[in-house]
Amino acid sequence: GSGIIAEYGHLPGGGTTAVSHVIQRSQGDRGEEEFCVGRLRVAREVFSGARALAARFREDWEVVVLELCDAQQYIQAHSTFLDKLATQKIVSREEGALTCCLERLHTHKHYIPQWDTGAGVYHGYLGLPSQLPSSEEELETLRACVSEVGAMLNHLPYTKLTEICAVDMMGLRTATLLVHVWKALFQESENRELLLTMKTFPMPSDYWLHDVISKLSSEIIAGEEGTAVY
Repeated sequence: GSGIIAEYGHLPGGGTTAVSHVIQRSQGDRGEEEFCVGRLRVAREVFSGARALAARFREDWEVVVLELCDAQQYIQAHSTFLDKLATQKIVSREEGALTCCLERLHTHKHYIPQWDTGAGVYHGYLGLPSQLPSSEEELETLRACVSEVGAMLNHLPYTKLTEICAVDMMGLRTATLLVHVWKALFQESENRELLLTMKTFPMPSDYWLHDVISKLSSEIIAGEEGTAVY
């Protein structure tokens, strides 16, 4: 105790260098950290920020995001999630690895101005079900949710190769889910609204869903010609 006070007591609020020494020595045992927080009044957020920095050097991005949240650096945590985790995990089909960070960020979304067009899009996407509900009311709710998620995908960055691949993969899954929901609700009717909704979704240009869009367009045009009055 006295040794710790001698080493850190002269640093008001705890210094970054001193905190990093505590973290390096403790290696999972946070007893010394608790002493600094409880007796020396070092803000706990300082330790979280230092752990985030250490994790950044290891490129352990999930830990970086979580520790930044604990350090109350929510905007930086959100930026790190988007830059280092989100698209990479979607492309590698490891979406489940995003859940922990997304839930933590979601808890603090009111402090993140770009939530709705950033991590919030991924949060909505990963919240989509893998199976259709049975009741019509639940299907209607899901239809609205899927349509909203599909449209929000257009807010994500679409420049780098990983960004393009990730957005296209999410757009593809979202549009496919919408087709299944639509068939369960309307069978072959209401094609026009389905077409208009799907056209707002990003997806690979050579995928089979474009054949679905072309077919819907042809059916709508044929129907309009059949009912036209000359």
